[in-house]
Amino acid sequence: MSGCAIISSSETPKQFMDSSIITASVKARLADTVGLEKLNLTIQTLDSNVLLSGFVQSEAQKTLAGRVAENTQGVRKVINKIVVQ
Repeated sequence: MSGCAIISSSETPKQFMDSSIITASVKARLADTVGLEKLNLTIQTLDSNVLLSGFVQSEAQKTLAGRVAENTQGVRKVINKIVVQ
């Protein structure tokens, strides 16, 4: 899984660090979730909003990834752009 905090000129250094921590937390939780651990998803965070992107094999995987991200501490909103192949 790849991930990064989206750099924005409107983010303070503390907000950037918070975004980085959220990104790392989402990545770790996805990697520990059965059925998602081997997926190559991209996670980006800006101002506690998480963008998920990448490809999965089923709608169930897409939904589960979104739920895992939503239930991660610090996440305000999830934008799930994962594509089912």
